[in-house]
Amino acid sequence: MDKSTTLVDLEFGMSQLSGNKKLLFTLLGKFTDEYRLLDANLQALMEKEQYDDAYSLMHTLKGVTGNLGLFALHNDSKQIESAIRNEQQLPGNYPQFVVLLNDTVAEVDSLTAEPAASEAQTNATNNVTNNVTNSAAAERAEKQLVAALKASEFISQTTLDEWLNAMNLSDEKREAIIEAVDELDYEEALATLDVK
Repeated sequence: MDKSTTLVDLEFGMSQLSGNKKLLFTLLGKFTDEYRLLDANLQALMEKEQYDDAYSLMHTLKGVTGNLGLFALHNDSKQIESAIRNEQQLPGNYPQFVVLLNDTVAEVDSLTAEPAASEAQTNATNNVTNNVTNSAAAERAEKQLVAALKASEFISQTTLDEWLNAMNLSDEKREAIIEAVDELDYEEALATLDVK
């Protein structure tokens, strides 16, 4: 693909930042915050005949877009910058530039939103997985505890703690079971667990 028509070249942008994608996305986010309203800001400066400020705005945009790999906007901004400097007006192709600016901002928005969305999706998936894992561990621990109680086996404090930790019981229920086991009242412990 011709670099001059590339909206966002992530590979180039990362090469400018030693491969730091997170930093690139932060800078791209700042770019959209800064230049989302460029059209309105530039038009206002031109109306007030603040040509030096308008030129500076376009000159900065040209530099930023070149460094971040926003090549299509970088190349088009040169013509706008030149027209402001030499003719103190916006060129005839300015409306196409605004379309390109909006397309670039939209593309950056979509790119920088993806990692956050996929990260949120990953976190949600991990939470579901953890909940499933935790409930399986709780079920297993309860079965082992019930089996030991029914068989009137000796249960060490360490083993009991492990099982109770896995089961996520209320403090009240947990204390009642510990007390019953300490007193070897396994019937009471089973009753507390609602085991018939």
